[in-house]
Amino acid sequence: MNGTALVDQFRAAPPGKLYCLHGGSGVFRLSLHAAGHALLNGIPVTLVDGSNRFDLYGLAEFARRAVGSGGSPERVLRSMFISRAFTCYQMEAVLTERLPAFVHAKHSPVVLIFGLLDTFYDEQAPLFEVRNALERSIRALHALRDEGVALLLASTDIRPATPARASLFPRLAQAMDRVYRLTEEADGRWSLGIQPQGMTPAGGNRRQERMHNGG
Repeated sequence: MNGTALVDQFRAAPPGKLYCLHGGSGVFRLSLHAAGHALLNGIPVTLVDGSNRFDLYGLAEFARRAVGSGGSPERVLRSMFISRAFTCYQMEAVLTERLPAFVHAKHSPVVLIFGLLDTFYDEQAPLFEVRNALERSIRALHALRDEGVALLLASTDIRPATPARASLFPRLAQAMDRVYRLTEEADGRWSLGIQPQGMTPAGGNRRQERMHNGG
């Protein structure tokens, strides 16, 4: 599967999708590759970045190669909207309050969310507050999906400092329509697997598909 196929899945009927892509750092590159194809097709894309992994230069280079010498990569990039969150409280506020109004105002049917749980693993936030915030965030994501928005959550596999927070990812994965795990093979290729719901990031069998780096 490549980035184009991923976007095509979002655009296929029914339009609303809620997918999670996790694994190594390549999840961000693949997600931005998918976003680039959406942008080239005139589809506005919104990114909520909770892990500071947005690669503007990589996306700009993709746009330059795609449009060629006679095109304008700036025109493509102008349809990419970015919001950053540095705490779990900011992430929840973006997802539950600002994001729904924003995607409606900008007519942005594709949303990327980088590192949703990264901020939730911060031990400074009480666990009961984090769990409640995650549930409210999940309800907001479901509401957007039900309104026809395609959402892709991308995150690297992080081992929380305490076992109690290790339950956050399985809860998030349970709420997804589909979960993909991305691993890098010894030959430099990526292996993309569709993961059964309810599995932890590191376990279980999965259906594998082979693809080249960068789609």
